[in-house]
Amino acid sequence: MSSLRVWPKGFVGVLKRARFLVKTFIMHDVMDNVMTFAVLVNTIVMALDRYGVSEKEDKITTKINQFFTFLFISEFGLKMVAIGPKKYVDNRMNLLDGAVVMLSLFELAMGSGGKGALSAFRSVRVFRTFRVLRVARVLRSLQSMQNIVSVISRSASSFAYIAVLLMIFLFIFALLGKQIFAGKFNFDSGTPRSNYDSFNAAFLTVFQTLTMENWNSLLYDAIRANVFKAISCFYYISWIFIGNFILLNLFLAILLDSFLEEDE
Repeated sequence: MSSLRVWPKGFVGVLKRARFLVKTFIMHDVMDNVMTFAVLVNTIVMALDRYGVSEKEDKITTKINQFFTFLFISEFGLKMVAIGPKKYVDNRMNLLDGAVVMLSLFELAMGSGGKGALSAFRSVRVFRTFRVLRVARVLRSLQSMQNIVSVISRSASSFAYIAVLLMIFLFIFALLGKQIFAGKFNFDSGTPRSNYDSFNAAFLTVFQTLTMENWNSLLYDAIRANVFKAISCFYYISWIFIGNFILLNLFLAILLDSFLEEDE
């Protein structure tokens, strides 16, 4: 009985029947697989674009990319007709597809603009990078990837609080380092790029220490500066423990806890 449908008479019935046929076509698994394959082919074509490409090859790849752009725009239009704007927006993956289509339309408008302000964008190749977002459509066919995106989105609020706490500690250690090491890294060989002479430089140096990127050279510069060595060691080691081993690992702890909730 669930397969039976009763259509109203008149123009409304014809419209609903046509909409049902469009929905059956565009939401079919075969169509979804075809669009996923189109994304993969489009990704290969985008990978062919490179510096120094010949004009002939550039025209061919541009035509192919335009074909895929119109293909995705057609799919977007058919889905809007089939399920309507409200149901389309309810699906987050559809929002991603819609954003890619809008960026593609923007790229076409910038590339085909005539005289005026739009024509200035035709020579800007950076708008072609919007096509890379089409690769994100592959997430629709991978349930595990959708779970990861769902976990990250649910953990976003917790990430925000940890990020604020991390920024506070960055600010504190930048001011503390500026008070201790400002003007102390002026060696005979010159002042290293990572120093504490200004707040901007101190903030970048503290962030470099947080990532533990070549932090031992920073500790060496602090030790050979005209500062009490114990203070230098305590400053860097305490910041690594607080910033790297505690705060940064809190992000991983939140993700792991969200994954456990997802499994349950």
